This record gives sequence, C-alpha cells and structure tokens, in this order.
Amino acid sequence: MIAGAASTGTMASATAAVATDPASTSTATTDTAVTGPVVLLGTGGLRWNDVTAEQPALQNLLDTGSSGWLAVRSIRSTTCPTDGWLAVSAGARAGDADVARNQPLCRDPELTVTDPGEAAGVTGWRRYVQQAANDDYDAQLGLLGDTLAAAGKKTAAVGAGAAIALAGQDGQAPHVWAGGAGNASGTGDPKALASDVDSALATGPDLLAVDLGTIVDPAQQNDKWPALTGSYGASRADQVAALELRLEAVLAELPTAATVYVASLADSGTKSELRLLAASGSVPGGGTYADSLLGSSSTRQDGLAQTTDLFPTLVSALGVTAPDSVVGSVVRPAATGMSDGDRNRKLLDLDEAGTAVNPIVPYFFMGLIIAQVLLYLVVTLVLRRRSRSPEEALVASRRVLLLRWLRRVAVVFSCVPAATFLANLVPWWRYEHAGLALTGAVVLFVVPMALIANLGPWRHTLLGPMGAVGGMTMLVLGADVMTGSHLQLSSMMGLRAVVAGRFYGFGNPAFSVFATGALLLAVAVADTLVRRGRSLAAAAAIAVVGSAATIIDGMPGWGSDFGGPPAIIPAFAVLALLAYGIKVNWRRALIITGGTVAVIILLCVLDWLRGPDDRTHLGRFVQTVIDGDAWPVLRRKATQNLRILFGSYLSALLPVAVAFVVLVLARPVSWGVRPLQVAYDRSPVLRSGIIAFGVMMLIGFAMNDSGSSIPAVAATVALPLLIAASVRALELADTDPPVQPTETTSEPEPSRG
Repeated sequence: MIAGAASTGTMASATAAVATDPASTSTATTDTAVTGPVVLLGTGGLRWNDVTAEQPALQNLLDTGSSGWLAVRSIRSTTCPTDGWLAVSAGARAGDADVARNQPLCRDPELTVTDPGEAAGVTGWRRYVQQAANDDYDAQLGLLGDTLAAAGKKTAAVGAGAAIALAGQDGQAPHVWAGGAGNASGTGDPKALASDVDSALATGPDLLAVDLGTIVDPAQQNDKWPALTGSYGASRADQVAALELRLEAVLAELPTAATVYVASLADSGTKSELRLLAASGSVPGGGTYADSLLGSSSTRQDGLAQTTDLFPTLVSALGVTAPDSVVGSVVRPAATGMSDGDRNRKLLDLDEAGTAVNPIVPYFFMGLIIAQVLLYLVVTLVLRRRSRSPEEALVASRRVLLLRWLRRVAVVFSCVPAATFLANLVPWWRYEHAGLALTGAVVLFVVPMALIANLGPWRHTLLGPMGAVGGMTMLVLGADVMTGSHLQLSSMMGLRAVVAGRFYGFGNPAFSVFATGALLLAVAVADTLVRRGRSLAAAAAIAVVGSAATIIDGMPGWGSDFGGPPAIIPAFAVLALLAYGIKVNWRRALIITGGTVAVIILLCVLDWLRGPDDRTHLGRFVQTVIDGDAWPVLRRKATQNLRILFGSYLSALLPVAVAFVVLVLARPVSWGVRPLQVAYDRSPVLRSGIIAFGVMMLIGFAMNDSGSSIPAVAATVALPLLIAASVRALELADTDPPVQPTETTSEPEPSRG
C-alpha cells in the first residue's frame, strides 16, 4: 500500500498557490500536518449502541482509538446522508432540498463514474448549491475541495458521498472511484469497495474519503417515509453487520501510518440522535488518537464534536489553515486519563441523558405552567378574601398563618428553575423511570434552596427571600458556565447536544434564569441600602452585580452570549440611575445605548483576536462582519423569532399577555392588585426593579433568536418572588406602617434629574 506523504515539491506548490491567489490566504501551510495519508470513512445512522463484540473493527475503534459522539444536525431536524457530506464540503450547515410528497425522506447521494480515478461530477450539485443559497448558513459548497487544491494537496474520493465532500465549487471531484458495485447507498460488495480503495491509495492522495454507506432504521418510518426496500429493508442489526464487513475491508487496505476518522454523518430515520465518531493515528499538531474521548473547542465538552468540526480537522491534519468562514474546530483527544470503563460510561451518560430528557421537557413545562397558574389563582382568592370578623383574634391569626405559608410556597416555586440545573449532579438518566428520577432530583435541590430563602436571617425583610433566591440562582448558573456548562447540557432548561445549537454557555432559557436572578439580587440589596439613606452605595452595589452578570454572561468560553449583555447592561444601568434618584431621559438613554454597544464590540473583538480555532460565536460574528456576511445571520435570528412568535395561536397571544402584565405592574390598584401596590409603597426600589426587568426582557426578546421564550422563562423566577414580596407587604401592613420616602431615601439633588 502507498501512503501519500506531502513532498517538498507539494509544499512548494502550496506556497506558490498562496502567493498567487489573492483569495487563498486561508491555504497557508502550518506545522500541524500528520505523517501518512489522512482518511475520512463516512457513514450514516451508526451509533455506539450498535457496537458489540460481533463487530470487531468497530469495537477496536472504541477500545484503542479515541471515541466520541458527533452532533449531525443540519438545516432540518432530520439529517440525511447528503446533508452530512455537504457539511464536510462547506464547513458549515448545508443540505439537500426537500423531497416531494410521498417520496423517501432522504435522497441517496448520486454519482456516475465513467473512468475510475478520473474527475467526475456530482449529480444534483446545482440543486445543492441552490438550497445553500436559500438557507441562511452562508455555506460555500466545494470549499474543502478548493482549499486543498489551492494548497497543492491531492485528494481521492471513493463513493458518492465522498465525492460530494471533495468536489470543488463546480461540483467536480478530481479523482473518483464508484465504491464497489457503484451503488449510491454504498451497499456494494466489500471486496469491490476495498479494490477501489486500493486503487485510490495507489495514486498517493494526501486525503482519502470513503463512503461506507448508510444505515436506515426500518423502525423509524412514518407517512413521510414509504416502506423500505432492498438492503434498506433489512433489520438494523443486519445493516450494521454489513457495514462492519465494509469497514473491515477498507481498514485492511490502509497503511499503518494513516490517520483515520470514522464519522457517522447522518440520522438513520426520522429520529435525530447523536452519532458515532472515532479517530486513530496522529493528532494534528502532535499526539496520538488513542484511549481517550474526542472533543473540540467548538463544543468544549469531552466526548462531543459536530459535523462542521471535520473540515478544520482534515485540513489541519494536512498542514493547511482552514478558511475563517469555517465554523468548526479541530477534533482532538479529551479526557486522556480515563480508564476504558469510565470512558465508555461517559459516552453512555452523554447519550442517555440527551435521549431521556427530550420526552420529559414538554411535560415539565406543562406541569410548571399549570402549577404556577394554580398558585396565581390561590393567591388571588386568598388576597381578595376579607375576614367577616376582623376583631376576632382567631380569624386574624389564621389569615396571618395563611399568608405566611402562601409566601413560602411562592418562594418554593421560584427555586425550581435553578434546581433543574442542579438536578444534573445526580445521574437520573440511569434509572428505569427517568422522569420520576429527574423529578426527585429537582425536589432534592428545591428543598434546601427554599429553606435558605425562607428561614435565613433575611426572611423578615420585604425583599430578603427575593435576594436570596436571586443570589443562589445567579451563583448556580454562573458557576456552571465558568466550569464548563456541565449542568446545562441535557437539562430541562438547558442545552441539547443533538440540536447542536450550543454546547456551552448560556442558551435563551438559561440566560433568562441567570439574568433574572442577578437583577432580583441587585434589587434586594439596593432596597436595603436605600432604606438606610445610602442611595450612592445602592447604585454602586447594582453596578457591581450588573458588571459581574455581564462578564459571566458575555465572556467568551463562559456565557459566550451575544444577545445577553445588550439586555443586561441597560437594565442594570436603568436600575442604578433610578435607585440613585436620577430620571432616565433620552440623553441618558443614548449614553446607556452607546456604552452597551461599546462593551459588546469589545467582547466580540477580544474573542476574534484569539484566532479561528479558539473563537466562540462572538468572534465568528466579527469575522462574518469582516467578510460582509453579517446580514444572513441577523436575518436568520429575526426570522426564527417571528416564526416562533406567530407560528401558532398560542404564541401569537404572547404580546397580548405581556402587554397585560405590563399594565398590571404599572398600575396595580387599577387592576385590583392592591398587595402589589402595598409592596411598592413599602419598597423604595421595587417599582424601579420592575421597570429594569421590563427593559431587560424587551431587549432580550429582540436580540435573540427564539427570544419569545425569554420573558416566559424569566417569569417562572420573577413572578413567584413578586407574589412573595406582595404577601409579605400585607403581613407587615398591620404591624409595621410603611416608611415614608422622606425617612427612607435621601431626596435627590436637583442636578440629578
């Protein structure tokens, strides 16, 4: 067998290509190249769950190489084989066009090879390019093939999917073999496939891509997928056994010095799941893929990578720098010190947690909404209830006891969101009844949080429990993102690896919970200080909490949240000004806006300066702006927001519900919410806090895709605590008269207004 190593002439031609092509600055060579050829063996539908002792080739990859899960999500919820190969080609999400009605869910990749080893065009390439132009992911199909060609690297493709990955922008792959019997699904004779691989290796390619074929699960059929026939009609186990034979045949042809990546690039049916990823050989830049998990800086999670990571991994292994437009990062060994058992357990946990949480989430949110609605109904009945005999001590004492328990129950509800993240400290997904186990884990953490809030030394103050819950919530979410976002992954309000939208940092629900907790903490602290006549100290405390929240939320590698700081900074600035006694006019609003923009730009530029492989989406957005492609990103976010907002009658009612809540909070007495007005009268900062909360929700909604979820999730923390404060105000009303403003706050100087 012949290994295609880069020669001195090849390196020289790569340097010449960089110097002569003004558009190929991304093709500069580096010192990360590995010895021997780089080989990508692509399949679809394969999972580590399919691997048993009956598949020695796959089992050997798990035991001796580096293993992980691949998030294959593309432009639709189900990823087809063509979509996966196109993502390798573009280094970005891409996919085939939708199929016609009553047609199979996915089209097979198609290829016609007239002369084996010569150039061949990919069937359907124009359709792929048109679909990429219609999508908002700025996918440049053929980028991998053109990048390697500009660097003087020789490629070889065996099979239709491999030709898609290595084709240039014109849809032509330079050296192509059909892949066995030429069946586009890759289900031909293993010996014929091995023969094509042997022929391809004989040409000395730097990169060899082989399409091993796809597993289609007969159990995953619906009205969009007609009855499966031929090899696809076989059982899943039989399809895995056939793929094992093809893999064994190909591996037997590869030189021992080869660096091999085995990637399952597509789903096996209508169900989106994590797929198999394995690597063996040399690591770009040094090291070996062996006895470790796989990870990348695009996921920052041990054992997880995504399809878009394969582009930078392949070019880096060949000593070529990836174009800045590529969104992934190099796949490298992670958690190298783990035993085989611990490594396999980690893989199982990642998959089982992600699979188990999906069916639980709808029931959780439904239950949370119903429970909170019941809480609001009970609150309405209790607070509107009038004692027939107020002079009777027994009746009065019962009412006080009822109010006390109502306040404590409201605090319990506000602890639930943070507890859903803490629940991941317990491996609930390993139990037979995962839903019950998860519920128990949430209760396990709600109880101590509620006890701290309700029984701590701050329990006697109006906003003490609010500050305690807000502080604990901020601490839980902040500590999690600072230590790797492990609690958020596969939590009910957190991140979904299978969706591949985020793997670390704050998603919209987590941002809502975190930012709301931080703001309520600041409100409670400021309220105490203003009551003591220390309005300047209150403003300073708000600034400290707001700065910490902004840094945690926006720092690359921590919160890494592009849409969070634009909401947090103005909200805390408004709260600080109001707490200090300064009105917010148009001039000050413009100053706040300018300062917010400056902070966002600073965070994004600092992330961009770290280099393509280490950037989060903050830095990648800067590169998008530099490339002139920012508009598709902004349009996609706006489109997703509008689609969610007006996608159903229920979601379309959200603006009406928000408007109603705003009216109630602004004029509670007019709407019969007297306890809230009593709380306003007793707190010099609470009304200002509600205004700041409204500012944060409005901007958060506008700045984030799926932003309509932000107010709804934030309300699960804020409204119960607002109820608790209102009830506490009623409890204090009879025994402790409201403190007049002249006694609690320093009158603002005329110059402040």
